[in-house]
Amino acid sequence: MKISIVGGGIAGCATAYYLAHDGHDVTLFERDSLASHASGFALGGINPVITGSRQAPYEVLSNYSIGLHKDLSTQLAVGSSRCKDLNFLRKASLMLVREEAEAVAMRRVYESYADDNSIDVRWLSSGELSHIEARISSEVIGGLYIGEAYEVDPYKLTLSLWQAAERHGAQMVIREVTGIAVSGGRVSGVLTDSQMHKADAVVVAAGPWSSRLLSDLGVVVPVSPLKGQILRLEAPDPAMKISLWWDEDYATNKSDGLMWIGTTEEEVGFDDRTTDVARDQIVGSAVEMLPYLEDAELVQQTACLRPMTPDRMPILDNVSGPEGLVIATGGGRQGIALGPAMGIATAALATDSEPPVDVSAFSLARFS
Repeated sequence: MKISIVGGGIAGCATAYYLAHDGHDVTLFERDSLASHASGFALGGINPVITGSRQAPYEVLSNYSIGLHKDLSTQLAVGSSRCKDLNFLRKASLMLVREEAEAVAMRRVYESYADDNSIDVRWLSSGELSHIEARISSEVIGGLYIGEAYEVDPYKLTLSLWQAAERHGAQMVIREVTGIAVSGGRVSGVLTDSQMHKADAVVVAAGPWSSRLLSDLGVVVPVSPLKGQILRLEAPDPAMKISLWWDEDYATNKSDGLMWIGTTEEEVGFDDRTTDVARDQIVGSAVEMLPYLEDAELVQQTACLRPMTPDRMPILDNVSGPEGLVIATGGGRQGIALGPAMGIATAALATDSEPPVDVSAFSLARFS
């Protein structure tokens, strides 16, 4: 099949990889450059869903995607010396709490895993925390330790997925898609300026911009931009060996030698500029949990727009528009973690095949 993909983020590049690997004729359209938006600026933390904290279909999709991440860490290294630098590694996460009510909830989570020896989940008291990271604030009363967590370089992963797709014959067009052509109730290609690019199927994986493109077809996609800002710090040694999470924030040392701290959730439309307000908010939150960061030096501040849906679940759909149209967006803050699973499922939907993981819960129909 001849398939056009709109969007050069992780969802689009993962879809291109799986389609091209199966021998399809793939063209990816990106108006800027690969991973130039959320997929290139995300943290890249890959944490398992805590059982019971999200809808069951979401947990299944997330677990499946973690397995794909593990596979890709070796598959993408074949035939490319650059792919070995994905910086995919197992890195434990520690979810910190300061209030007794939060501690009670976390201990219940720990107890739910007590009989599962295959998963390393532990409740750590404040005294036990000091053996893992002595610089955590004394106001922290405990934390949930999750050993089965990972980290990856999002930009390198997205780039490597595309490079692998390209080795299988996929092509890229750096041009903005202005419309989707439809003939006889079926998509026939995409439009760039006044040029028509024919296709048997069209995948729209354009993040929060997907809704604009699809509105011309009468397809309403409730996905909007949620801005997130991240700071990169030159922090005092030694580097932390784990990732710390609290509320909606985090701190972790990355492969670039810097500590990344974040983040914000800002509903400000398509404004992706960094702000001093966000900087101060992020620093303040991080210093509360890790007082030694008062001596850290700010190296870089970035912002990106995550595609977010009302229920914070992705959209994977091939039945809500003309035949041959597939929608893949809404990964939100978990876009990197869910990216491989979204890609392999979207590739199946584009070729009228059965996805290897059940994605029926992620259709647009749930909003109507």
